[in-house]
Amino acid sequence: MFISFWYPNRVKPLLGIFVKRHAAALTKVADVSALYVCADEKAGIEESNEEDIYTIRVYYKRVKHNIPLFSTGHKVWRYLRAWRKALRLYKLKKGKPDIVHSNIVYPVSLIAAYLKFKWKVPYIITEHWTGYLPADGRYKGNAMKFFSRIAVKYASAVTVVSEHLKKMMLEAKLDSIYYVVSNVVDTNLFKSSGKHDETGGTINFLHVSSLDDKQKNITGIIRTFTRVISDFPQARLTIIGPKRESEELQNLCQELNIKDSVCFSDYVMNEELVRVLNSAHAFVLFSNYETQAVVLLESICCGVPVITTKMEAIAEYVNPKNGILVDAGNEQQLYNAMVNMIKNANTYKPVEVRSTIVEKVNPEAVAQQFLNVYRNVLKFS
Repeated sequence: MFISFWYPNRVKPLLGIFVKRHAAALTKVADVSALYVCADEKAGIEESNEEDIYTIRVYYKRVKHNIPLFSTGHKVWRYLRAWRKALRLYKLKKGKPDIVHSNIVYPVSLIAAYLKFKWKVPYIITEHWTGYLPADGRYKGNAMKFFSRIAVKYASAVTVVSEHLKKMMLEAKLDSIYYVVSNVVDTNLFKSSGKHDETGGTINFLHVSSLDDKQKNITGIIRTFTRVISDFPQARLTIIGPKRESEELQNLCQELNIKDSVCFSDYVMNEELVRVLNSAHAFVLFSNYETQAVVLLESICCGVPVITTKMEAIAEYVNPKNGILVDAGNEQQLYNAMVNMIKNANTYKPVEVRSTIVEKVNPEAVAQQFLNVYRNVLKFS
């Protein structure tokens, strides 16, 4: 039984999509269910079967007042009541699970800790959150740290998407048995079309993200691309992300007089994202911090080389065979890397780029790693 603090829902359809992909990968080797609760304008329960995942979503009515203390208490009460409804429905339909797989430590893993004692069912935690990284810094406050340590203490294991995230969590005194299990990529979908060179002489750079500038530093990409386009007019940049976040970036492009060379688009998924990736010569991610970055994995699986920042989590799988690493915030290095890609666009062969990562991130490999963790936990529980 998957429970998660992030999961695709009617309010945010792409939230925690990587959690759902983990669950979907496991459907080939296990009976998987997913439970999720969140606030919305209307309360209600949705029950469905999605990609062979029995799914329960419980929506509780959003608390709109801001009365100190009372507002927080009201939100917590509605959140916990929604979880009670989800768990009752699950137990009615499915009985007790063999194992609970909680995603994101705080706060949802406290539900898993409760079930360990209430249902006598072990649980593991998978963490993706960047909050433990010093550049992010959101892992703070006595309450968060106290309850996170309780959740991790009673977990039978913790899986993380990179060695670096494991290191950061251990430094935060979140001691447990750790396993590193990558995010998953549908490698049957994300693959090269063999048409990267059919671009009419232009060099296409691509960026896809939430467009959170604090983390992703898209303004740094745009400033650097301004220099690139002045030296190489045939270059083009496509930025894909939520429309509401792109307005300021579009204004910046207009101020820098490069709006005709930069294309903005709302989120795309699945086949359309594969098509966009295959139209690019290089993917650019200039983040200040990451725990892994799924879109880099997808790009590499499509045979598209990447330019990205030299963070420990990313350096675990980006190397000279599939991309170029630059220092976070160093726009001169980013410029040099983009020029290098323009001058050597045909150096990276899609088949060779893809081969650097595909065996690690395909659904079968990831599912087997989780299955091994489950077996270890159940053997000793």
